[in-house]
Amino acid sequence: MSTEKQTIRDIMIPLTGFPCLKESSTVQEAIQQLRSFCPVGSSGPCGFNELMVVNDRGGLIGRVTQQGILKVLFSTLLDPAGIKPFEGRTLEYSDLSTLLNGVLIKEGVNHLKAGLSSVIEKEIRVLPVSADLIQAMSIMVLGGETVLPVEEHGVLCGVVKLAEIFGAIGDTLLSINNKP
Repeated sequence: MSTEKQTIRDIMIPLTGFPCLKESSTVQEAIQQLRSFCPVGSSGPCGFNELMVVNDRGGLIGRVTQQGILKVLFSTLLDPAGIKPFEGRTLEYSDLSTLLNGVLIKEGVNHLKAGLSSVIEKEIRVLPVSADLIQAMSIMVLGGETVLPVEEHGVLCGVVKLAEIFGAIGDTLLSINNKP
C-alpha cells in the first residue's frame, strides 16, 4: 500500500491496545499499569514506557512517562537543588547512592499515593486520525517523539508509534525500489 493513501488511522494502535488511566489515578496505579498492561491477544513481554491520561469523557489530559514518575519518586536525588555537590570519595563512602538507598526507597514509597497531576505532561502534540504518514513522521522526528496520541473529534482514539510509521514508509520505499 502506498504511503500517499495511508493515514494515521491505518496504522494507529487503538486505545484498547495502549495503557491509559483516568486523571484521578495515582502514581502507584500508573506504575502498575506500565508494568502489567498487555493488550488482549498479545503474547510475550508487553512493557510500556508511557501511558495516556484521559478525562471522564475520553478527552486527552496528557501522558505519563517512566521518566516523569521516577523524577517524582526520587525528586531529592534527581532534582538536588540546594544540595552541595559530593566532593570526594573515601573507602567507607565510595558510592553516595548506596548510602542513600534506604532513604530514597522510603521517599519513593511516600509518593506512591500521590495523584497523577504531579507527573502528567500536559503540553503534548496530538495527531488527527487523518494525518498522512509523511506529515506524522516529520512531526515525530523533528519533535523527538516516539509515541503520539491520536484524536478524532476531540476524543482520544489511539496512539501512533514512530516504529509503525517507519515500517509503513520503509515497506513502501522497498516495494518501489524492487519494481522492475
